Amino acid sequence: MLMMNRCCAVACLFFLVCNISRAEDQAFEKVLMPLFQQHCQGCHGADEANADIDFDKLATADDLLARPAWIDKVLDAVSSGAMPPDGEPGLEPKQQTQAVTSLKIMLRKATEHAPRPDVPVSRLNRFQYNNTVRDLFQLDRDIFPLPEKLMTRHHNYLHDRKPNASEMQMPDSVQVASHSLQPLPGMEGVNPFPKDLRAEHGFDNQASQLTLSPLLLDAFLQLSVSIMESPQFNEQTVGIWNDFFVEPADQNNRDGVVRQRLAKFLRMAFRGPVDDETIGRYTTYAIAKIDAEMSFSNGMKKVAAAALSSPLFLYRSPASDPSEQPFVLASRLSYFLWGSCPDETLLQLAATGQLSDPKILDQTIARMLADRKIERFLDSFPSQWMQLENALAVTPDPAINRYFSLTPGLPASVQMVLEPLLLFDTVFVENRPIADLLAPDFAYQSEFLKTWYHSELSPPPVDVAAINVENQRKDTRRRELQEAIAGLETERRQLVDPVRAAVLKERQISGSVRPPVDLKPYANWDFNGDLTESVRGLDLTAHGEIQFRDGRVVLDGAHLLSKPLPIDLNAKTMEVWFQLKTLQQRGGGLMGLQVTGGLFETIVLGERQNLRWMSGSNGFERTEDIVDAYEETVADDLLHLVMVYQEDGTKTLYRNGHPYGQPYQKGHVTFPRDVTNVMFGLRHLPPGGNRNLAVSIDQARLYDRALTVDEVEAAAAARGTFVTTNDVVAAMTPDQRMRRDQLVAALAVRREELKQVPANLDPASVVQAAQHQYDDQLRAMLQAREFHRVPIRDPRYGGIITNAAMLSMTSGPKRTHPVARGVWVIEVIFNDPPDPPPNDIPPLNEDAGGKDLTIRERFAAHRDNESCAGCHTKLDPLGFALENFDITGRWRDVYANGREVDASGTLMRKHNFAEAISFKSAVVKEQHRFAKAFTKHLLRFALAQELTPADTLEVEDILAKAATDNFRLQTLIKEVIRSKRFQAL
Repeated sequence: MLMMNRCCAVACLFFLVCNISRAEDQAFEKVLMPLFQQHCQGCHGADEANADIDFDKLATADDLLARPAWIDKVLDAVSSGAMPPDGEPGLEPKQQTQAVTSLKIMLRKATEHAPRPDVPVSRLNRFQYNNTVRDLFQLDRDIFPLPEKLMTRHHNYLHDRKPNASEMQMPDSVQVASHSLQPLPGMEGVNPFPKDLRAEHGFDNQASQLTLSPLLLDAFLQLSVSIMESPQFNEQTVGIWNDFFVEPADQNNRDGVVRQRLAKFLRMAFRGPVDDETIGRYTTYAIAKIDAEMSFSNGMKKVAAAALSSPLFLYRSPASDPSEQPFVLASRLSYFLWGSCPDETLLQLAATGQLSDPKILDQTIARMLADRKIERFLDSFPSQWMQLENALAVTPDPAINRYFSLTPGLPASVQMVLEPLLLFDTVFVENRPIADLLAPDFAYQSEFLKTWYHSELSPPPVDVAAINVENQRKDTRRRELQEAIAGLETERRQLVDPVRAAVLKERQISGSVRPPVDLKPYANWDFNGDLTESVRGLDLTAHGEIQFRDGRVVLDGAHLLSKPLPIDLNAKTMEVWFQLKTLQQRGGGLMGLQVTGGLFETIVLGERQNLRWMSGSNGFERTEDIVDAYEETVADDLLHLVMVYQEDGTKTLYRNGHPYGQPYQKGHVTFPRDVTNVMFGLRHLPPGGNRNLAVSIDQARLYDRALTVDEVEAAAAARGTFVTTNDVVAAMTPDQRMRRDQLVAALAVRREELKQVPANLDPASVVQAAQHQYDDQLRAMLQAREFHRVPIRDPRYGGIITNAAMLSMTSGPKRTHPVARGVWVIEVIFNDPPDPPPNDIPPLNEDAGGKDLTIRERFAAHRDNESCAGCHTKLDPLGFALENFDITGRWRDVYANGREVDASGTLMRKHNFAEAISFKSAVVKEQHRFAKAFTKHLLRFALAQELTPADTLEVEDILAKAATDNFRLQTLIKEVIRSKRFQAL
């Protein structure tokens, strides 16, 4: 009986095997072979084996089973509709389904006995090295700058759960920035090793790329030492300081404590169990350093640096025996999700073998996804998958868009890259279907991006015509007031001049002219035909043409400068008698002091004919402090000005014997002897000064002390030959005084009205000011960190395909590159990278043809070339679908030459589209294919190695399980980890 059962079992097994074998033969002979002969051998035969596939070599099913890579390529091409190519008859839906089913049967058979892929030896990349060191020592900062981190979250939104919320929800606004071009600093004195090479699709964690040259090994040795020696590696920054680096209280068991500490430390540093011999070797080294350096913490730093230089730390290695497999799985899990070493909980689960329990594994995945360190997955995978680092190297021609590089070192792309990264964060945090990456109903955008997408990107228009009309109105009003002032001034002079002449004549007849008060001046200039000083030889030098008239020196656009004075001018006084001959709108300098090559202080007649102090330096970095104008100065007015310098640096200006304004002090300015000059008339202060100011000086005095108020009044009383305004008024009749007062009042009103007429606006300057203001607004927006969640009301934008980062990085400086955009879509969205172009194909001649051609018309030459047609037929529709976006991601309907943009095409031979909106809708309809491509990217990143044909079937199994949850992002991540491929160690 037993023998009969065994015979039946063997017969059943034989029957099953035969049926399978016959099914494979039938699939090959009845489905695949006719397909190859009818549709494929023209391009994949002995004469032309495109993609290195020659179907003429396939005579039996076994021939195909021996080539799993061929099966995988054909399966992908047939299932996507890429084959047969355009121009050839396509497959009927039923025929395509049969072919896909048959190819899957063949692929499963071809790979079922394939050797398990080796787990590669993989060096830590820069990102992983930094994270591992941070976690190992519980450091509160990065150890070196990380430009590969494209987004820094200045707001902890990944783990903030709203009160009473059952699920995670992103906030309405977040604070983020890209510091990639100006990375945040690491630890002082720590220099990173070079950036790691990027493998296909942009991943920098692929084991095949992470080699170790002798130079790099030396860099690692220096790096580990520099970390320990950094002044920022101390008890404030290192979380394990007290547990590892502080000397134990019990010195009797010091060596035992060192060993105990190192056993725990090395277990985490080497990501698994460490044998006693290794622990003993490191312990001996540490104790020797401690004894030699007489410092426990320095000795422990030395042994920690040695551990960081070990291959056991720098490399993740496959299991050498089954007992190590749980630890290899723990490392694969932690470097996939955390970009770092396993924590103590993971190591403990590995040590007890519990990670193989599906329930425990699910709990572990949930814990890791909720941990703050999941931020590192979001810092690495999405930016590398979307190849966003390329966006930061974009340099559009400023003549086409000057705003992209408005701020040196801070291009617009630093804001652009944040939009797709925030979208990925949201899909992860809220565990949304990955189709939301393609055509979401929301986006996170800053004010800068809203302006970039939805504005004219230009300052508000300036109404130049209105400005010109207003300028004409002001010119007319100004002329009216100037004419009125000139008339009033003429009438005032006609009234005053005869009275002044009569007073002067009467004084001369009566002999009542009083001599100057003798206050014993240090220097005295009388200007009786020369510039000499009669006592001390402090002669003046004329700069410009001067005249002597009526016992005065006349300065009309000229100035006088003394030799350096032999005394310093603290607690000194300068007195000058002026008569102003002409006054126009612009004033000029009257008198002052100057230190050779240094400071100056002057009294100037301002534009409003009021007196003011002006001080500063000859380096044209001047300061100005205007005193209150108590009295205006008018033409032919007689001025007695006195500058009194007190010992403490305070200056007081007296006008006609009375203080003018408040005492002035601008710091403690000193005028030392031998370097200080006296000036009369200031040709260069303010700009244009004295060009319209004619002044005559009757007498100037310099006193070697500060005059008192009484002395200043006494000096003013001795008028010499001057007839002051007060004298003139006193000599007038009541009617004359009343009329003079009316004229002075009217002049004051008209001058005030003239002052109030605004200056004319230069239209070009207004346009330029508006441009500057707009530029400043954009610069401020560019540096802002706040991004808001906004609904997508314009379906042209939103998603990872139609955002400015992707669209600008796939363009050249002067034009869009449809091929580059097509390559990005086919690589990132569909994971079907094209073969490199043949070496003998010349680049596209962009200057060929007329300037009125569209880019589509220019590319027609490539599509006509048989060697190019295969790839361009596949790539061009994907790139041209995005042609409505210019080189910086802004929408356009026409090219610069006025031709309309044609963005129409067909996706996978079954989805027609007219522009980017319908193109995105077509891609969403192929969400299963997108999910498959995305999962392959995810699995490759998780494994840190290239996928094999057998992995295609693993991906199909992952998708089958994730499809029940609508391909949600966290579900896909979990299914990748649960897969046999991820756990194959």
